[in-house]
Amino acid sequence: MPLHRLYNVSTGSGNPSYLTGLLPGGAGVQTAGTSTNPMVSAPRLEESTIEVLDVTGPSLIGLSTAAQAATPAIAGKLLVMDPIQGAFGSRWKLNSVKSQAIPRGQYGIVQAAGLASDAGVAVSTSSGNEGPGVKAVVMYDGPIQAFCTSTVNTAAISAGMPLGSDGAGNLTALNQPVTNAGTVLATAAGNLATAISIPALLNVYVGGY
Repeated sequence: MPLHRLYNVSTGSGNPSYLTGLLPGGAGVQTAGTSTNPMVSAPRLEESTIEVLDVTGPSLIGLSTAAQAATPAIAGKLLVMDPIQGAFGSRWKLNSVKSQAIPRGQYGIVQAAGLASDAGVAVSTSSGNEGPGVKAVVMYDGPIQAFCTSTVNTAAISAGMPLGSDGAGNLTALNQPVTNAGTVLATAAGNLATAISIPALLNVYVGGY
């Protein structure tokens, strides 16, 4: 296992007046500045991301069908690896299975969406040639904002709760107690009221068991 380092461990300026700090402004220039969080640090653990092909909305290429990029999932959505259409682990799509059990490293939350793909005109799959899709950077271990709902299992979300898939590319609270290995995909780091059917962004820490 790699060493995950702590970032932003040191505190901000200890200037008690907030107003006598200096910001960089080039040679011979001094710009008065303020310290927004004096004496307060914001440490975080180093995260793990992966770059994948997002084929959420694939387009088959046939004799009468031109190549076109797939429709990507937006940032904050849950992507899972598609082992049926892509045998090499590079093709991922929006989750569509409720409480899906997924191994670590085969799911994650989209951090950057719609990146240009260099996969060429088409990509071969078990169903035929498809458009190349676009690339996405996916967070599979670390803190991020993810879309969550609270109507699938009719339970509110509170900080520290285990989260799983809701079957529509979002996270949701799991029924307690959690008994199936692999269904916990993240831990909530915020609160979401019950009966929220429109996905809302929530701070989570991705990583399951």
